Amino acid sequence: MAALVVLFPIMVGWPYLTETREVSERGLVRPEPRVVEGSTATMAGSEWEVLGYLVGYVEGQTPPPKGVELVDVGFKVTPEDDDAGELLNAYCRFRAMDEDGRTWEPTTEYAMRDLSEDQGVTMSGCSDADAAPIPAGKEQTLVLSFLVPEDVAEELGYEVTVTTTGDLDRPRPQALLFEADPLE
Repeated sequence: MAALVVLFPIMVGWPYLTETREVSERGLVRPEPRVVEGSTATMAGSEWEVLGYLVGYVEGQTPPPKGVELVDVGFKVTPEDDDAGELLNAYCRFRAMDEDGRTWEPTTEYAMRDLSEDQGVTMSGCSDADAAPIPAGKEQTLVLSFLVPEDVAEELGYEVTVTTTGDLDRPRPQALLFEADPLE
């Protein structure tokens, strides 16, 4: 009976821990983001900097529905080597997150606005303006747009997730969570 008391937790817990690790390595569950102190951090061989956010800039397009606000956030990313640029190109995702844990994915509804010179592409990874991997040492500006409830528009955190392996079957993603200041 004593052996059963000792072995039962192992028999139940081992498959759970193994499956949890497998799901995490395959990128099926988002990793817990590392909260960034300040405006810069390094992840997967690239230096990230949050530039700030802008609320309500629609530039002549139809505004969002009542109660919804358009929020744009800018980042600069600089891969330290070509491998880091390839990782960014392979798997790079963004989310806006409020204090209650609600999240929003980027929108392309307002993509025709000109928000930055030489703006990179964030559709299926992070790449340069020509959708090619960002070269080593090049600062690339990335701008994301989010449609969020107007009561949280100025209180969001911004999550960046990048692969650490380049293997889309086992990306082993890492994540950063930035706070941003308003742009003037």
